[in-house]
Amino acid sequence: MEEGNKRELMEYRGREIKEREDYFLSTEVRREYDGYIEDDIRLRDYLDVLLRRKWIVISCLAISIVTVAIASLLMDPVYKAEATIEISPENPKITSFEEVVEVESRQNEFYETQYKLITSRSLARDVINFIQLGSHPDFSGKGQGFFHFLEDKAARATSAVSRLFSSKKEETDPVKQRMAREEELIDAFLSRLKVEPDKRSRLVQINFESSDPELTARAVNTLVDKYIEWVVERKVGLTKAARDFLDKQLQQIKIKLERAEEELGQFAKGVDIFSLENNEKLSPTYQQLIDLSEALSQAEAERFSKEAFYNEVRSGNYEFLPQVVGDELFRSLSKQYAELSAEYENKAIIYGPNYPDLKQLAAQSKKLENAIEMRISGIAESIKKDYQTALEREKIIKQRVEEQKKLVSNLNEKAVQYRILEREVSTNKSIYENLLQRLKETEVTSGIKSTNIQVVDYASTPLVPYKPNILFNLLITTLIGLLGGVFLAFIVEHFDNTIKDEEEVKRRYSIPFLGAVPLVSDENALQDTEKTVYLNPMSIVSEAFRVIRTSILYSSPDHAPRSLLVTSTQPLEGKTTSASNLALSMVQSGLKVVLVDGDLRKPRLHKLFLSNGNAFGLSTYLVGKMELSGVISKANVDGLDLIPSGPIPPNPAELLGSRRMKELIDCLLQEYDQVIIDAPPITGFADSRLLSRSVDGVLIVTSVGITQRQPLRSCIEEILRVGGRIIGTIVNRLESGRNKYGYSYYYYYSDDQGDKHSASRQRKNKKLFLKGRVGKRKSDSSFFS
Repeated sequence: MEEGNKRELMEYRGREIKEREDYFLSTEVRREYDGYIEDDIRLRDYLDVLLRRKWIVISCLAISIVTVAIASLLMDPVYKAEATIEISPENPKITSFEEVVEVESRQNEFYETQYKLITSRSLARDVINFIQLGSHPDFSGKGQGFFHFLEDKAARATSAVSRLFSSKKEETDPVKQRMAREEELIDAFLSRLKVEPDKRSRLVQINFESSDPELTARAVNTLVDKYIEWVVERKVGLTKAARDFLDKQLQQIKIKLERAEEELGQFAKGVDIFSLENNEKLSPTYQQLIDLSEALSQAEAERFSKEAFYNEVRSGNYEFLPQVVGDELFRSLSKQYAELSAEYENKAIIYGPNYPDLKQLAAQSKKLENAIEMRISGIAESIKKDYQTALEREKIIKQRVEEQKKLVSNLNEKAVQYRILEREVSTNKSIYENLLQRLKETEVTSGIKSTNIQVVDYASTPLVPYKPNILFNLLITTLIGLLGGVFLAFIVEHFDNTIKDEEEVKRRYSIPFLGAVPLVSDENALQDTEKTVYLNPMSIVSEAFRVIRTSILYSSPDHAPRSLLVTSTQPLEGKTTSASNLALSMVQSGLKVVLVDGDLRKPRLHKLFLSNGNAFGLSTYLVGKMELSGVISKANVDGLDLIPSGPIPPNPAELLGSRRMKELIDCLLQEYDQVIIDAPPITGFADSRLLSRSVDGVLIVTSVGITQRQPLRSCIEEILRVGGRIIGTIVNRLESGRNKYGYSYYYYYSDDQGDKHSASRQRKNKKLFLKGRVGKRKSDSSFFS
């Protein structure tokens, strides 16, 4: 009967372990890993970071919104008025493409010049003086409002510091002070002025900002009027200057014209030459020289043409000469030769090279070829003769030109001088007439005050402030604050080297994850957390430890670890709480459990479960002062035995690593179903590493936000290095909202149906382990073997 129960139990255990193979790795498989698995970056990981650091994001967002909202509410309202004008360039006269490009470039320069004129300091000075801007509170430094107050105080402090560290003496001259104040007003005025041209039209918007809406409209309208007035006056001034210049130049040209006409008349009388118009020549001799020069030009052109053909003949290029190509006989012979050659090639292909008619055809082809060459030679000779004739004619005309030049040499010198004087008279007369016409036009336009600047819209008094735009500021601030908070959250996350959740433990470390203990914020639940399973069995924490208990019992395919070492990487990670609650959960399942306080450096279990202090315990047994039965105490919880730590020894590591400690564990396993040892932290102490070799399994307790990654990895490597068997890890302080593993059913077990479910589970676990104990006692083998 017992053998059947044992077989049934092993089959059940096998099915359970098979279902959990992907979840619990064996120690042998885990030893093949290097202890670290790289992160698999997923979108959910980034979301988890934001959920963990949500208060950083919320704080940054709240601080940004509150700060900007307060600043916007305290900021003085700023109004903006806008006037629109049209600037039209003067229409130039265009006669070529180059002038089109030049005009476009000049128009760009013209518009840029106008924009600079609108924002010039001279125009700003005129506007400031006209509207008496220096006495306005917005520009006199007496403005109202919180920011004006801060600005005034900052200016005073800056001035005091500059006077303190400056070697220059403060200016006391009233004139210079007034000039400095005027420059400050101009700078302030121009800083609030903005010119915005419309690139698709000739319209220009002129904006001005101020805390006074009436001043805003008045300033921009005055600026527009002053700008137009300034342009008109500038144009009138330029017209007057041009008229004075033209009048002066006209008088000078008039004197030069009279003098040139007088010199021309005297020269013509002295050399017996008179001016002829309508292209008449000065003398027949000069006319003959002109005719010979024209004949020489024609002869040279003809010689150049003949010489080109002659050079082609000399180089042997006959085929493309016009005389050859256009010759009828040459074309006829070439056609006959081509036809005869084609006939020869066809018959040679058809009948072969030995065909009798081919010789006759070849003879005819040779005859035609000689005839063609003779015709080309005749044409070439004709071209040569034409070239020699043209060359001789050019030579003869050139000699006649030289002879004629000598005849008209003296007359030519006088004619040239006459032409110079006549041209000077003509030029002065033309300049005089043009200047006279320009002067008359200038006198007409000087009385017309026209401008190419037109007002499209004058500025009206604004009714709504332009700044601050509270809604826009809050929207931008919300975006910036949110981005800043997210950035800061990821920065904090990057430098935070602690464990965040159970998923990180499963991804990073090659040890099984046995379960998670949720973080409880209820003050009542936080009392006596080491005995939560006993005091509040229906809580989510109690259910979490029951899940961990089940995971431990099914963590090995051979048998459940009966001796269990509970430790952590550092203090305050919850190892003692985990050990006590785990022991209580096993007691509730019907197992006989002994809890050993192996922390001989900072023991706590005696304070939780005993009332007679810590005068004796593990240390007194290990040094041989007491027997095992004398150090085992009944805890204040039914079904749980406790071995307290006893007095703190000077050498805890030597005692825990001794042979007597191993014997103690073996003796306890003969009397108890489960031995749970609460050991010191691994980091900094050798105690846990020494104890890990004497127990069936090591349970490492981690805590969210406390356990650091690198120390945890080092501790795992240390335990494995000394031969310890790590059965897994549990994660403490896990927030319910972060839990991805599905512990929401804790709440289900907290209702009225939980009692029935828990009782059923307790009876089942007790039955299984009681069967295991019977098998153990009969066969002296390990538990569940």
